[in-house]
Amino acid sequence: MKKIFTLTTVCCILLVAACSKEAAVPAVPANTASAITTNHYIGEHFGGGIIFYINRGGQHGIIAAEDDLEEPAVWAYTDTITHAIAANPGTGAINTQRIFQVQGDPVDAPEDYAALEIKEYAVNGFSDWFLPSKDELNEMFLHKDLIGRFKPYAYWSSTEVNISKAWFQNFGNGQQVKSLKIYSYGLRPVRYF
Repeated sequence: MKKIFTLTTVCCILLVAACSKEAAVPAVPANTASAITTNHYIGEHFGGGIIFYINRGGQHGIIAAEDDLEEPAVWAYTDTITHAIAANPGTGAINTQRIFQVQGDPVDAPEDYAALEIKEYAVNGFSDWFLPSKDELNEMFLHKDLIGRFKPYAYWSSTEVNISKAWFQNFGNGQQVKSLKIYSYGLRPVRYF
């Protein structure tokens, strides 16, 4: 009889311990768990445009506007150094800001230059668009069929080569070329998410 009482007592203690351990584990709502694991995909309509680049984690990337800006624009009016030399994905916004800091918003210019045109762009409730870096522009070219509405001509990047040249990409053949900043090329705004 003594052994049964001890066994019953032990079972009760284990049951109480098991219940208190369960109560100590916080419950995670189902919608929170799914929000943590949500991934985006290339070609997805999201954030005011179409995703064309995603980081390794799948949570952040780059969105292209669905259309070009109406008119092509020059990269710069005259020879100038902006130090907008970054080329990697994730550097277009910094380049665009550097270009704007150097060139400003001249009131006597006949038209806006590329970085200023995009800085003033707003669509679908978003106004944080910028000129893509050289490598970001190449990613757009690689996914141009998913993004759509590209013309087979040159598009400016925000990556500077030197005092008189910057990089553009030909969307007909994919070639990236150094060109004089005073030439007018197409513009496709991008933004990060």
